[in-house]
Parts: sequence; structure tokens; C-alpha cells
Amino acid sequence: MTIHHSMVREQTGSVGLIFALLAIPLTLFGGLAIDYTRGMSVKHQLQVAADAAALAAKGTGDNAEQAAREAAEAYVRANATRLNGATLGTVVVVNTAEGIRVDLTASMPTMIAGVVGYEQFDVNATSESTRATGDIEIALVLDNTGSMAGSMDDLKTGAKDLVAAIYANASATSNKIKFAVVPYVGAVNIGNGVRQMDWMDTNADNPWHGHGVEGMSFGYEPGCVYTPGGGGPIDPGSGTHGWLEDAKKKFAAATAGLFGISSAQAASASDVPAPYVFWPDCWIANPAKMNMFDTFARIPNAPWKGCVMARTEWSDYDVSDTPPDTSDPSSLWVPWLWPDTIDASAIATHDPTLDTINDYLPDRLDLRDAQFPKFNEPWIGWAHQNWIKYRNVAGTIDETGPDTLGPNKACPDPIQPLVANRAIIEAKIDSLTHWNGSGTNTAEGISWGMRVLTPAEPFDEGSADPATQKVMVLMTDGVNNIDPTNDSSLLSHYSTYGYLAHGRVQPMSYDGFRTYVNQRMQKACEFAKAENIQIYTVAFNVTDEATLTLLRDCATKPPYAYSASTASELVDAFRSIGTSLTELRLSR
Repeated sequence: MTIHHSMVREQTGSVGLIFALLAIPLTLFGGLAIDYTRGMSVKHQLQVAADAAALAAKGTGDNAEQAAREAAEAYVRANATRLNGATLGTVVVVNTAEGIRVDLTASMPTMIAGVVGYEQFDVNATSESTRATGDIEIALVLDNTGSMAGSMDDLKTGAKDLVAAIYANASATSNKIKFAVVPYVGAVNIGNGVRQMDWMDTNADNPWHGHGVEGMSFGYEPGCVYTPGGGGPIDPGSGTHGWLEDAKKKFAAATAGLFGISSAQAASASDVPAPYVFWPDCWIANPAKMNMFDTFARIPNAPWKGCVMARTEWSDYDVSDTPPDTSDPSSLWVPWLWPDTIDASAIATHDPTLDTINDYLPDRLDLRDAQFPKFNEPWIGWAHQNWIKYRNVAGTIDETGPDTLGPNKACPDPIQPLVANRAIIEAKIDSLTHWNGSGTNTAEGISWGMRVLTPAEPFDEGSADPATQKVMVLMTDGVNNIDPTNDSSLLSHYSTYGYLAHGRVQPMSYDGFRTYVNQRMQKACEFAKAENIQIYTVAFNVTDEATLTLLRDCATKPPYAYSASTASELVDAFRSIGTSLTELRLSR
């Protein structure tokens, strides 16, 4: 096939002519595309400037407009090269019911579009800011241990300032603002109303109910044979257990009158008052199933105040929001009952290490050297935990903090559940005091802070609406600890786990207690975050690095963890949290 050159030249010329004719509009359209792209870039940058202006305009009236303009102009100056020569035009600030709207305009000179009469493009941007979520629920979880004695006024000031900030800056369209207050020490007081009884183990079926005191023998029948541990029989007054068995005999004789019988050498079960147990033919003992509510009933002037023991760690009941269920006794709470310790008068001339810190019931005033030369022996623990003494006798009770006496010792003021009433919350904060005894258990504070915020029982005041903002503000001034004692029969003061000597916490030492509670605290924080609760932490005069790390890790974000070393810094921390919870947020 032959192609003629003349035809090729003709076709080439035609194509060239077409491109020549299209060059001008193509160039124009390309230029317009460039100007359009430049304009979109300017619009993006102007939007960022509008956002900055909206967040800056926190006031009202002239102050708001001035703040918005200054923020917008500052952004334009700092980002001039990105604005492609655009100049800021109008800045309009409008106060809305929910926040602030800022409208910006800018003019951008064109590069190509001027040929067709478009010498500049007008660009605009709008940004609206609203205050933090209208519906908000906040739990103030506050350390009220004895170490806060000199700082309670500052704690109250800071907490009330936080409350004031929330109410002052709340959206006008807010449906509700709710606060709860959870005071905590070594225990938490949940209240003792009818409602609370539905959450309690009233039948003593929980595995920790009566732990450490159930089945403890303290009576003895002379002439019977004791078989320890299923081994061979041992005469109670002889053998390797001779001294201890002799001490039991003496103690049984001394406590005979507490039974209401002529002798602790009971002849039959009919001689032993309920609920105590007769074990033929040798022993009288505390019940195999000890109900602390029955014990409270036998102290007529000291009803249960409302403090509870930690739930079992099985299935993380102790730090979770698992609702109480009567079909599962492990999910129910056990009442706090600090046992009566041995009479101070009885050991006045004996070992000063024996714990008399909570002596509120009479034991036997005749426990003297002649009968009991070995008051430092382990059996003295039976005097501490001899439940016969709880026999409808009024105790010497003092429940006025900070130092208290009785079965409710070291039990703080009760939780204030979520309530949409500012006056009630501020009155609750004003009523707070410090409480001495038992120690600090932050894990319990966090767990109950979570429970008052969620909609499930035990407290169900929390909203189920996922749009409701949930916040916990946790404050502590020290490490997790249990108060010490040198009494070898107890090893510690009473706590949510009983005495250290009860063995619920291993190892049975102060360091072991701290390690254990630190672990439970970490777990409690995880459960709270899983419930979409924002956590702020405030460490006050805390120097222990492990505790500071725990608090930082517990906070939802690093900026949410505050550390204060002075009273003014403590107040400022609460104020800052209140401000951060009500800052303007961009809505568009």
C-alpha cells in the first residue's frame, strides 16, 4: 500500500489548525482550574482560621468579637504563604443558644481568571462551637483519710469550684447536670436504707461473710479428748499442745458467765445460747455460719452504718459493675463490722503491742496475771474475736469523726448518688470530714465511682443514653495502705479484707496489701474506662512514683492526670478540670 505525501501534509495541517483554535480556551480553562485549586486551598485555610476564631471567642459581646478577630488575623499572618495572597475580610461573631458562630470572608487575587473579568475570588468559611455535652454526669471520688486532716477545706473549695464551673458554663439547652460524691478511706459507705439491703448478703452465704471468725472454738469440757487435725487423741492438758490447751481451759472458765450458764463446760446444746454451737463433748464455738447482721442486732445502740467489705475477687466482682444477684451470693456485699478488740483495762500491765484501738464491748475485767500470764500468746486472738461478747449489750459507741469507736469504726459518710440538684451536692461537699483508721483503698473508691455513674444496679441513677458524658474525678493524697498494728494476732487494723491475719490478702504484710490493692486499682480503672467513663486524677502531695504512675495510667489521657503539692495547686487542679469539661468544642 502507498500513502501519498500530499494527503499526509493535508491531514497534519488540519490537526494543527484545530489545536491552534483550541489553544486559547484550553489555556483559559487550565488557568481557571489553577485559580479554582488555589481558591479551594484558601478556603481550607480560612476554615482552619474560623475554627480557631470560634474556639477563641469564649466571651460575649465585644470581647467575643475581638477575641475571634485577633485569633483569625493571627492565623492569617502565620500562614500567609498558604493563603496565596488572600486578605482577610469580615469577621462576624454570633452568640447562639448553644455556643458561638464565626463567619469569615477573604479575597484572593486571581492569576488567569482576570482575563475573563474575575480579578479576585471571594472565599468564605463558617465555624460553630458548642459547649461540652449538655448532659453530663460527674462522680467526685474523694480521699477522706486522716492524712487529709489539714487540707479538707481546700478539697471542699476545689470541689465546689468545679461544680460552679460546670453550672456556669453549661449549655442553655442542657437537660440535666448530675453530680455524685463518693467519699472513701479504707472502706466506702453505700448507705443503710431499705434499697441497700437488696444488695447485701443477709443470709451469710457469701464466701467472705464471717471469714476469720466462723467456727472459732473457745469453750472446753474437762475430761473429753481432743483430736487435732484428725490425728491421735491428745489430752487437752498435756502433750505438745499442753500450754495452749491449758490457756483454753482458763479462758473457758473466765468466759463462762458470758454464756449465761454456770460454766463454759456445757452439758448439751440446750445450755448454749443461739447461734453458738455445742460440739459434743468438748467444745463451744462461734457458729459455723456467722451472720454479721445478727451480730449488729446484738449491739442495740450501734446499727449498721452502711460500709461494706470488698466483694470477692472471683470474676472480678470486687472492681466490676456486675449487678448484685441473690442467686449468686458472691455478687452480694457483706457488711463492714470492725470487731471489738480486747479490753484496754485487762492488758494495762501486759504487752503494750496488743491492739485495744477499738474496745467498745466488755470482755472480762478479771483477766489478770493470776489467770492469764500469757497475754502475748496467739490465743489472745480469741479474746479479740470471741463472738460471745456480742450478747445484746450496749457498747461504748462514738461515731463522730475523725476518731470513732464501735463496729462502724472508720466508716466515712455515705455516698451521695447522682442528683440534679446543685444545692444538695454543695451541701454534701461542705459536710465532708476526714476519718482515721483502717487505711486507704483507692480501688474501692474507683469501683464505687463507676457504680454510681452506670445505669445498672446497685446504683441506677446514671443515664443509659450513650450521648451523656460520664466523668469520674479521682483525688487521693497517698499510697494504698492498711494501718499497722504490732498485735501478732491481728497483724493490722481492720479493712475491706478483714484483718491481715485473716489471710484474704497474701502475703500477709503491709507491702503485700499495697501491691494487692494497687493491682485491683489498675483493674478498677480498666473497668471504668470500658464503661466509657472519662477519668481525671488528682494526686495531692503524692511522692511515691509507683502511685503517681498508677494515677497517670488511670487517667483517660495524659493531660487528665494532675499533680498538686500545695493547697492552692489542689484548688487549681479542680478548677482546671471544671474548665476543661466546659470548654467550647467545634460542632461544624
